[in-house]
Amino acid sequence: MKTATSIKNLGLGLCVVAAGFMVGGCNTTKATVDTTVNFFSSTSPNGLFSADGMVLKEQKINLFAGVAYENLRQEAAAGGGQYVSALASLYEIPSGKQEDFGLVLQRKHADLFAAGLEEDRTAHLKMVSALNRELVAASLLP
Repeated sequence: MKTATSIKNLGLGLCVVAAGFMVGGCNTTKATVDTTVNFFSSTSPNGLFSADGMVLKEQKINLFAGVAYENLRQEAAAGGGQYVSALASLYEIPSGKQEDFGLVLQRKHADLFAAGLEEDRTAHLKMVSALNRELVAASLLP
């Protein structure tokens, strides 16, 4: 039950941030998005959003991984926590498989978190790419 509450709180937090983007001026929003995209991804803003203006699932995962990288790194070593649960939720891992998700992160921790963001600004993207492969191998993703 605590995990569901944490995920709801994270979702609420993301909604508040999104609302802040919408309420702020267009120039501020574009500047914020451009800065975030330049820092966290090599993609253009056009690759960040779907045709209807929603952030793509893959980009939500990339952005979350970049923002929460150090917290994910710590929790992944333990095999679980609120950031690991939130990442599982972004991946749309069913609640019955989230323990397996945490175990994959724990088992492959050294490979997934080989570098910190201070040394490698793309470490989170490399982690997501490696995690995607591991989740397919573990039959947690199609």
